Amino acid sequence: MKFFLDENVNQGMISHLASIFRRHEFVGVKEISSKGMDDIELFDHVAMHRCDVFVTGDLMQLRRENEREACRAAGLHWIGIHQVHATGYHTIAGPASTLVHALPFIIERLAATPPPTFFRLKKSERNNTRVFDTAGRL
Repeated sequence: MKFFLDENVNQGMISHLASIFRRHEFVGVKEISSKGMDDIELFDHVAMHRCDVFVTGDLMQLRRENEREACRAAGLHWIGIHQVHATGYHTIAGPASTLVHALPFIIERLAATPPPTFFRLKKSERNNTRVFDTAGRL
């Protein structure tokens, strides 16, 4: 399966996702020359590059019927991930961890589901939020 990461998704995730999900391909705006492209045109462009899944941080695409229709017409599955408004490594760690956790379930479901299907992922941990249960001195 081939995944496209929209320009509003940290492009640094591409190599990390590819190293974890080796049976799948991950590309971004640089690989298919799509920087700044209008979303309606972008869906066809992504499909022309043989991508199966469109990954974006623009969750409003689900509410804009013309964009939903363009994604549907292109035959693309859609994954929406929340943007993390933070600094430093949090900008990639939150969305990356959410996507890494969700992709095995999504891939399994997509194997049995004809396109197009959408997945709106839950919010990842926010800046200054701890993901551990307890912490203390040993």
